[in-house]
Amino acid sequence: MDQEEGLKALDNIVTQFNAYEDFLDSQITTVDLYYLEDETLARQLVELGYRGTGERVKREDFEARKTAIEIARLAERAQQKSTGWSR
Repeated sequence: MDQEEGLKALDNIVTQFNAYEDFLDSQITTVDLYYLEDETLARQLVELGYRGTGERVKREDFEARKTAIEIARLAERAQQKSTGWSR
């Protein structure tokens, strides 16, 4: 996967989840919780890449991309207001 595809995948993840913990929770199965009996431990294992059902995303990458997307969205909104144009 090249860098552009990686960013698109990260963008999809970031826009799908409100918080990093929500993303981690989406990677945890009921079987994981049955055997681990600890949601925090299950989240840590996903964050470290030892467990999960999909893409490994670091907290820093998630937060940075979430911030960048929000800044871009606000800039677009401000530009639309200043030009009087909206979608």
